[in-house]
Amino acid sequence: MVRYLPFLISLGLSIYALISCIQTRNEDVPYLPKLVWVVLIVFVPFVGPIVWILVSRRSEVAQRPRPVRTTPKSRPVAPDDDPDFLASLDRYRDPRTTVRPPSEPKRAKDDEVAPAADETAAKDEGTGPQDEEITNESDDGKS
Repeated sequence: MVRYLPFLISLGLSIYALISCIQTRNEDVPYLPKLVWVVLIVFVPFVGPIVWILVSRRSEVAQRPRPVRTTPKSRPVAPDDDPDFLASLDRYRDPRTTVRPPSEPKRAKDDEVAPAADETAAKDEGTGPQDEEITNESDDGKS
């Protein structure tokens, strides 16, 4: 039984290396064309499969992209701390419930005509169409 062991090890290595070589893309085969590697693996026992395994492992390690560690940007941790996120919520707010500071009255420009004296006097006295009498009658349909 022990005398068959080198043959079984060589057969196992050859099968493993052959399958690995066949599954490797043509662009990823190191140093030699794929057909030459297949011939080496099949016709040179022990050495061919071992060389393929060693060379292909080194090329995989060299081609494998290394993880890039980036330092996290100084971004806020939670969304409620992020000013960009909070600014994006403004479009969803109901303008009727939003408290805004009172706006400044518009100033008349020099080239515009000033309002007539009658209109300014009516505004100062509190009389005018905007000051209608407010009644406390309820409109519940009962008269």
